[in-house]
Amino acid sequence: MTKGKERIRFDCTGEFNEPHIYKCSECDHEFRGTIGGNEKRELQLNCPECSIEETIISQPTQFEVVGVIENAS
Repeated sequence: MTKGKERIRFDCTGEFNEPHIYKCSECDHEFRGTIGGNEKRELQLNCPECSIEETIISQPTQFEVVGVIENAS
């Protein structure tokens, strides 16, 4: 459970380090996530349902960005 309030801005994208809502193009599962870096500094995004993963260069191709999650005060 998160503390505080959150606001989801649909049809918007934010910075890589901000949490987003993604939709997998393979299984249509929607999930919250951030694009995380690994030890090689490659940016990775993984679907928790079907295990599709993608190395992100600028914009994801296997995942649709549904919206960005912001902390609302």
